[in-house]
Amino acid sequence: MYQALYRKYRPRFFRDVAGQEHITSVLAKEVAEGTFGHAYLFTGSRGIGKTTCAKILAKAVNCPNEKDGEPCGECEICKGIDDGSLLDITEMDAASNRNIDDIRDLRSEANFTPAVAKYRVYIIDEAHMLTKEAANALLKIMEEPPEHVIFILATTEVHRLPATILSRCMRFDYRRMPPEVIAERVKFVCKMEHIEIEDEGALLIGKLADGGMRDALSLLDICRSSDEVITADTVSRCAGLAGREYLFELTEKISEKDVAAVLAAVDKLYEGSADVSRICDELINHFRNLMISACTKEASAILKVLPGEMLRIEKQAKTFSASEIFYAVSVLQDTLVKMSKSASKRLEFELALVKLCSPELSDGTEALLARIEKLERELAFLKAKGFAPAQVMPEETEAEATEQKAVYEEPAKAAFVPEVPAGESEFSQWEDVIEIIRKKNGMLFSLLSGSKAYLCGKRVLIDSPNSFFIDYMQKNDDSREVIKNAITEVCGTRYGIGPYKKTEKKPEDDPLAALMKKAQDLGIGEL
Repeated sequence: MYQALYRKYRPRFFRDVAGQEHITSVLAKEVAEGTFGHAYLFTGSRGIGKTTCAKILAKAVNCPNEKDGEPCGECEICKGIDDGSLLDITEMDAASNRNIDDIRDLRSEANFTPAVAKYRVYIIDEAHMLTKEAANALLKIMEEPPEHVIFILATTEVHRLPATILSRCMRFDYRRMPPEVIAERVKFVCKMEHIEIEDEGALLIGKLADGGMRDALSLLDICRSSDEVITADTVSRCAGLAGREYLFELTEKISEKDVAAVLAAVDKLYEGSADVSRICDELINHFRNLMISACTKEASAILKVLPGEMLRIEKQAKTFSASEIFYAVSVLQDTLVKMSKSASKRLEFELALVKLCSPELSDGTEALLARIEKLERELAFLKAKGFAPAQVMPEETEAEATEQKAVYEEPAKAAFVPEVPAGESEFSQWEDVIEIIRKKNGMLFSLLSGSKAYLCGKRVLIDSPNSFFIDYMQKNDDSREVIKNAITEVCGTRYGIGPYKKTEKKPEDDPLAALMKKAQDLGIGEL
């Protein structure tokens, strides 16, 4: 009977576990020194080695021929654990054995000494699925465990475990494996299985596996039956991606605001049996790549893309503004959530793409920012060509000017600043404040681009060239708090904040003209 690759090449020693050296080295050292604990907690996403390491640890603590913390793999105990025949090692799925009666049985059995091995080891997978009563029953034996018992809990949702259990375990957090690490393991398996695979195909498998080795080998199992030589196209086809080209095509049509072409592309993908949820997820990652390319000069060191894609990403990133990219990611992420609850995933995806082509259909903050930034770019282009904007707005009345200077720190009270107080000084540490805001709130940072600040008493007055800034601050309490906290972090003093619009001073009257007028009034100089 054929054995799946992820089972056939499941690591049997700590040294074979890829991408988790920060954990396996510690576990091996504990076994070698005899300092291992009675309860362990392995956390992390699926398919990254939690249960595998639990079984290796169970072998290592019981192996009579253990060397440097590694099991020998040849003795009867090691073989019995590998094939599941050793009764002293119990692997329990908490998703199906989650009730208090199951844990009571475990507690009764744990009191007996091991039949063959030195320790009874209980591996409880998906431990977060235990009921509250079962978790409390397990806690009782974990508080005062028999000397011959070791518990190893594995979970993908550690936040659902009671704090009382967490505090009694030695916790190890497993990382998602980088695509390069997965690709190397895939190529090793292909070499052992005499499978031909191209480097780009192996790297794409690594990327699609989302950090999990099991998913990577499962995908490789599918690809090996498709073509004699596994290429990136083979992987894309077997993963239901319909090729990588569709990401660039869809994004190009979105930048051109071509709704008809976008919907036609979705229809073509759907006819090819592509999963629209997967397409949406891939499109989110694509816009993330565009964002990173637009924001940093070292994008190639951050992005894990196939060779030849980086130049295309850099070129396509220039067709979008930062606000448009943020808007696209926001819409697509919301759509991905809606798809899980919708009767028609295709409809949700099509609605999202129409919104990306027509931001005016959305009233969200990201959409408004994208529209404003587009207008600003168009205005700057016209000015560069020598076209001056028409003055279509009437002069500001005194009431409107006062309203524009409303203190957005307390909008509900409609507080006003009639004029900027005299004696204000420029806030010299404002650039440091801006740098802190950049790391905490990208949207707020974009609104503060080119701004200045002035210190007036116990308040910092902010002068931003972005006309949307004041309205945004009135509606976002969190953003005001981010600014105040950043100011406090820089200068150590808590200041209030408010808007600052410098009033232009009226030109002084010409003294010569005034003298001439006075002379005329007195009749001097008249013939």
